[in-house]
Amino acid sequence: MMNERRALTMPRAGWRRLAWAGVCLLLVVLVAAVNMAPPATSGASPNALRWGVYQIYWGGGRFAGALDESLQPLASRPDYVMFYRDIGRGYPRSGIDVIRKVGATPIISFELWNWHKPKVKHLPKIVAGDYDDYFRKWASDAKTDGQPVFLRFGFEFNGDWFSWGGEPELFVKAWRRARGIFREVGADNVKWVWCPNITSHPSGDGNSMHRYWPGVELVDWVGVDGYNWGDGYREWHRWTSFEKLYEGVLADLTRRYPGKPIMVAETGCPEDDDDPTRKATWIREAHAYLSRRSAVRAVVWFNYDKRREGELNFRVDSSVGAMAAFNKTFAAP
Repeated sequence: MMNERRALTMPRAGWRRLAWAGVCLLLVVLVAAVNMAPPATSGASPNALRWGVYQIYWGGGRFAGALDESLQPLASRPDYVMFYRDIGRGYPRSGIDVIRKVGATPIISFELWNWHKPKVKHLPKIVAGDYDDYFRKWASDAKTDGQPVFLRFGFEFNGDWFSWGGEPELFVKAWRRARGIFREVGADNVKWVWCPNITSHPSGDGNSMHRYWPGVELVDWVGVDGYNWGDGYREWHRWTSFEKLYEGVLADLTRRYPGKPIMVAETGCPEDDDDPTRKATWIREAHAYLSRRSAVRAVVWFNYDKRREGELNFRVDSSVGAMAAFNKTFAAP
């Protein structure tokens, strides 16, 4: 027993040295753990839902004033501002600069017709190469600009309201030709958004949105447009929640095109004359639903009153309740 006791007994100084060694070892472990930890980040997650608004484009200073007026009621600045541009017009640098001054990224919805001659079909001309020089100059100017630009080339192609709609084979060829020119030029800052309407008109397999798919390597983002038109716009329209409107198509797009970020590129909702709280509720539910869909990275609200054109008022400030709902959800600081 004496020999065992001696083996387990240590002078007091020895215990001190052992204790200090333990402390030093613990400090080494803690420092290593801190150095191995990922750096802290600030701001939103890269996969966070971002939002934007549509602003009608008049060019130059008038556009700047209109955009500033539209943004005044919002609780924060949008991540994106979208506007339309018809074929034949050059790279809209002045409008793009206005958008960037408010801290947003521009989305150009590129219409494959001329606003003054909307019945003329341009897809065959694009496929034949008639617009090669035009696209090359556009792409070159975008490359010189150098900052991110989203391009919704020939959006809502599966609808029957645009002259480029309803021709999937021609559309795919036109997309591939134009996108190929952008790649040759090296305009990699232009992100191409493939964007069908939420439903095809006419319906049927021959006009399915997926027949217009140009190829996974030629699409940067997948978009989709869809609106709640309410009960009173046309006899076949009924008030539809955002989830009911989008659930099927978003599930389909996520399954078919895995890994592609998705953008709800146009959406909106009118007021309900019989229920002044209904639009606000629709906005809150839309935000809650989209926040659960990790593949959906962006949503653009069609912030425009189209009643003068026989349509509806989609503006987010169409009522105090709607504006408050939008500011507490999508535009929350």
